[in-house]
Amino acid sequence: MDEKSVLRNRERSFYKLDLNDNLPPGTDSISQFEAHPRQPRPPAEPKRPVPEWPPEAERKGKWISAYLDQLDPETEYDRIIQTSTFFTGSSFAIAMGYTSTLILLTQTPAGASAVHSTGKLFRRGHQRFYETQDRLLDWMWYGSASPQAFEGIERVNKIHAGVWKNAPGTFSHPWEGQMSLIGSAYFETYLRDLVGARVRDIHPKLAAAWPAWAERACAHFRSEPEDGSRSFGVNFPRDWKELEAFHKWYRELPFDKYTSEEERLKGAVISKGVVDQFAELWFPRYLQWFGRQLFLTIVPPKVREQQRTGHPNPLVARLVKLFLKIQLDLADIMPDPARPILRDEYHTIKSWEWYKIDAQVVEKRRKQALLIRNLLLGVLLILIAIVLMRGWAVGGKPGTAIHGLKVLPQWNT
Repeated sequence: MDEKSVLRNRERSFYKLDLNDNLPPGTDSISQFEAHPRQPRPPAEPKRPVPEWPPEAERKGKWISAYLDQLDPETEYDRIIQTSTFFTGSSFAIAMGYTSTLILLTQTPAGASAVHSTGKLFRRGHQRFYETQDRLLDWMWYGSASPQAFEGIERVNKIHAGVWKNAPGTFSHPWEGQMSLIGSAYFETYLRDLVGARVRDIHPKLAAAWPAWAERACAHFRSEPEDGSRSFGVNFPRDWKELEAFHKWYRELPFDKYTSEEERLKGAVISKGVVDQFAELWFPRYLQWFGRQLFLTIVPPKVREQQRTGHPNPLVARLVKLFLKIQLDLADIMPDPARPILRDEYHTIKSWEWYKIDAQVVEKRRKQALLIRNLLLGVLLILIAIVLMRGWAVGGKPGTAIHGLKVLPQWNT
């Protein structure tokens, strides 16, 4: 029986994990977890016009922190997320958060089966990343309750519907889907703690805004019709403390007990694809080993064990952490950017022909590798020519490389 037949005929209960003794933070009781979930909060009613960003000429020093201090995270959470993301974020940082969270998500039987069944990660991994980034940035730029966010998430719901048609039960548990946005919200804090950054905590207004924003965004996602098309925003962490606890709770779940060997192998294949995709997209061919080491360094050891990714070289991992720490510490002391750099990049990427991205990345890396190889060959030929010329000068006739090397010690004295 092929994989599609297995997934279609599998009992939906296969994907349900027994969490009765270990409820996710944000859920207060078994009754709330199963039968009477706490519904997500509706979009907040504005109390005033949202304060504008200061004029570009006045954006000096640590102006973002001062601006966030003016905002109310209970009603202006969209603006807080927009400001923080587009002024201080980058596609590379989003890629680190996206890929590390995807490895977390596919530890569950449902996550592994859903992602593996589509095969898009393996066929068009770079396109998948840029499409995911574009949707996420739409929600952040326009706001969690905007028409753009609603329409974008409805498209994702249709994609999910195509998956659960072939793999019933894979989109039945809201807490699994919540981790995708919680992972994005918590990634910077997790990274700062991992590398020992000088500043470990994010701005308090940002910490208050993340759960408010993510809960409203999650509310647009729906579970399968057989489960009543429930909102994925049910029982969402209500504040930063619960969100932080949820992230830690998810990382520490005993997935080795929850997954069969078949699903664990799927998770391992997915994880390898994720690591390779990250390295190929962001690093030249001769440095992709370092990209893999960097990525494995930011993935928790327990997750690496579950997903069978292997572990980073200890020395390289220390160097990676030092490099990331320096980057974060410098960002904390340098003046804030005056322009929302990620906004410009985000709008530029929208104009790309995404279906061509994977082929373009492969061709770009091939040309880079060829260029580097030719440069190294050129340097080698120049060195050989220098040695031969030295041999000629000392011996008065064309010398061999060996002859030249023999006389070099006397020539240097």
